[in-house]
Amino acid sequence: MKNKDVEYICKSMLHIDWSPVLDPKALEILARCDSKLEQMFILGACNFIRLRCPSTPNVSTSTARFGSRTYEGIWVWEPWFAWDLDELPQDKRGGPSALLFVPQFKSPEKDITHDLALFYGDDNGKPNWELEHIVEIDGYGVHKDRRETDKFRDTDLSYKVHRLYEETDKPHDWFRKIVHLDANLKNG
Repeated sequence: MKNKDVEYICKSMLHIDWSPVLDPKALEILARCDSKLEQMFILGACNFIRLRCPSTPNVSTSTARFGSRTYEGIWVWEPWFAWDLDELPQDKRGGPSALLFVPQFKSPEKDITHDLALFYGDDNGKPNWELEHIVEIDGYGVHKDRRETDKFRDTDLSYKVHRLYEETDKPHDWFRKIVHLDANLKNG
């Protein structure tokens, strides 16, 4: 994967006039996605965050340890402005200092791999990463006839899996759901 591919996804598939310039390591991590749709969701989330920040956030890479594994991900610096949405009560706004998108996250509990894990960091310089969300991105063509089987994968796990569907959850705006989930989890 090259930055030219990222630009193509952003401009031709997502129809946005911006694309991040990623270093070779970030490009390698983005290429680990199982589909172009998953890449679109990551890049769409980066754009969602960018549009809400006073300046374009830095995007680089970092590693997070979870259980016995170390994961590499795409690190968005200082993304917290994306949590300052008008539709949220003032006391429910506020995001993490750092965000890490980890494609192809191996479950620590079952022999399955999830499309995407979101880790939040407590610092914008050298964050301590905490796993916050697990996301499955179900493309319509591939998953339309196996929705029940897909849901069965998510049973007997100690963590929640957020399922997103190509036909209803758009790459540009799915991250709003994550922000809303975070707001609803705060203070109870």
